[in-house]
Amino acid sequence: MKCKFFPFAVFADGEIERKAAGLFAEEIELRTGKRPEINPEGCSGKRITFASDGYSEDEGFRIIQSEDEIRISASRLRGFIYGYSHILKKSVIEKGELYLTCSVACSKTPSFGIRGHQLSYRHMNNTYDAWDLSTYERYIRDLMFFGTNMIEGDSGIDHERNPLMKMSGKEAIEGVSAICKKLDLDFSVFHPLSKSDTDEEALDYVRDVYSDIPEFSVIFPPGGDPGDLTAGAFAERCKKIKKELVKKYPDIELWPSAQAPHQYPDWGEEFLNELRAKPAEFDGVIFGPNHPMTLDELRRGAPLGYPIRFYPDITHNVRCETPVHFKRNDWHYAFAATLSRESVNPRPREYRLFHKLMRSYVCGTVTYSEGVNDDLNKMIWGDMDFDFSVQLRESVADYARVFFPGSDCEKIADLIFCLELGWEGDPAENPLIDLTFRGFGELKDSDPPLMGNWRFVLLLFRAACDEYVRKRRIFELDLISEASSSVASGDVDGAERILRTDLPEELRLLRASLFDYAETAFRLIGIQLDVEHFYGMNPERGCTLDTIDEPVTDRLWLLEKFADERSRSSIEKYFRRNSVENDEYYFSFAEDGFGVCGEQDGEYYFDFYGDRNPDGKIPTCISRLYDHFNFKISAAGLTGGDYTLKITYRPRRTQGKEHLTISVNHRIIYEGEPYGGRRDAEYERDFLPDGFICVDYDIKAEYIENGCVLLEMNEPVRGFMISELRFVKSERG
Repeated sequence: MKCKFFPFAVFADGEIERKAAGLFAEEIELRTGKRPEINPEGCSGKRITFASDGYSEDEGFRIIQSEDEIRISASRLRGFIYGYSHILKKSVIEKGELYLTCSVACSKTPSFGIRGHQLSYRHMNNTYDAWDLSTYERYIRDLMFFGTNMIEGDSGIDHERNPLMKMSGKEAIEGVSAICKKLDLDFSVFHPLSKSDTDEEALDYVRDVYSDIPEFSVIFPPGGDPGDLTAGAFAERCKKIKKELVKKYPDIELWPSAQAPHQYPDWGEEFLNELRAKPAEFDGVIFGPNHPMTLDELRRGAPLGYPIRFYPDITHNVRCETPVHFKRNDWHYAFAATLSRESVNPRPREYRLFHKLMRSYVCGTVTYSEGVNDDLNKMIWGDMDFDFSVQLRESVADYARVFFPGSDCEKIADLIFCLELGWEGDPAENPLIDLTFRGFGELKDSDPPLMGNWRFVLLLFRAACDEYVRKRRIFELDLISEASSSVASGDVDGAERILRTDLPEELRLLRASLFDYAETAFRLIGIQLDVEHFYGMNPERGCTLDTIDEPVTDRLWLLEKFADERSRSSIEKYFRRNSVENDEYYFSFAEDGFGVCGEQDGEYYFDFYGDRNPDGKIPTCISRLYDHFNFKISAAGLTGGDYTLKITYRPRRTQGKEHLTISVNHRIIYEGEPYGGRRDAEYERDFLPDGFICVDYDIKAEYIENGCVLLEMNEPVRGFMISELRFVKSERG
């Protein structure tokens, strides 16, 4: 169904209704170039009416539709905004006129009472520091299309500044708060605490920063990340801050977070003890990254009187709470190295799963974001917060209809899903990347105004990045294969020449286009896709142009070896670095994927070094590091007698309390301090960069059961970091 509902007049009685009607008229004008009249006399045509009609749900809305009228009812401004947003999400624009794609009649109330996003004004993020208040208002109104009722700022008025910033941190807090008051939104502030301040100094800071905030609903002090107070000191300072704030803001709520400073191993249990004392100053508790316990453990341990607000990280891809493919942890190292931590990252299918896993524990969410690289994720997450039953395909289609008026919204929605699917597996083996890039290119060519839409430019930029990574990886893998054959035939010099082959012109042109797209996006929305030209903070903060050329194969690592080794046998060992005999076993977290290991106990973490790999000094196989208290993996086919287990670690300084146990088929082969054992100095010299070590452990033949081993590692205090391991036949007599 597609029916024309244009032109129309807008009718509104009452102050709130007229305010909503004015905002709606602005949205229509933005999309069609025509501003509908409000309350015109003698109108007999189609109309959209804003009227309370006795509707009493606090944040919901009701829409009644007839042939000539759409009637929106709500009890407050935000409800009316959600109502007209629903209409626009179900509309398309053709030749400047509005068409409904379906009936918009409905009655909706939000599933969650808290539905927000953190938009901190600070140098660390990749976009918001470039904004003025008018840009903030436009983006906040965009978020309201998908049900947002809270915006969160950052108290850090002393943050490092950069040339992009148009206002002070204090001006940003007050200005964004005023926007929230205008739009009937709640305003929260992220307020870190530090032991470098006394309690009185912390209170003086509160009195200064929050002296004149028009809307102030919630204060959110994180326990850590950042934060360095013990749990007891943290709780006491939170209470004092709440008592100070209620003098001016009597309805303000205090929501401390269960995020632990790393230096206190018992912080989580101490924090639960503080909650069990049921301090009256606490209104709820927040669960976010760097948590000392799982969400399930927090809910079981905290009194039911304290609801839990979720603080999900939807902006990062690696070194984070929910890395790409967080259930499998198999995002290919070529993508992780080149697109790094904050690339443009629409992940609708993954975040739907994450939302489903967490929603039964919490009363709502405020997402953690560092810029518009996660724009799609914010909108989809907000839509799910507002309505648990929303269909994901419909959410993405709504996103396309709202933000790409007049364009092929169905194709854009499909291509967004394709971007997420393009990150499946090895880019060299995923032809969907090519199809997606071509699809965005066709839209660019057929619909030139799209290049003035920052959302489209960012999606095109991501598609072009993926294409560049894929084609460069295929090109380099072919070179390595050809060079390996050259070495095998004895032509070492020829192998080096092959590896030094320049990128083809097609790839050089594609690489050049990335800068053009980045420059356009910077001009349109202020996103900083590199450090040098666009003032990004550092490469991992969304500066994709600074990481896109990182190694996607071992090509540079192999070339480095030619500087010291020229014999066929010496060079050949580097090409065969990861090769083992048929009755041996090799495993790399980066090369083989974590799925090979099966389920692990507890919440593990992956560090990643591929986007911090100067000149290819790190072989790709050790670029991912498993960081946890335990690890297990099974292997078979080890029928060659006694074996040596060789593990590549990235050790960290021990504190004397750690105790590592390694067993094979439940029989201990090592017990002692972490990273202890027999160091393999020759292997380290030949195959490992600084900071990595190789340790050998002996395995007797009688420990192996018909060629099968179950390897288990445990260290309960700080855990350990490993990147690869191998079982090789023992050469020791």
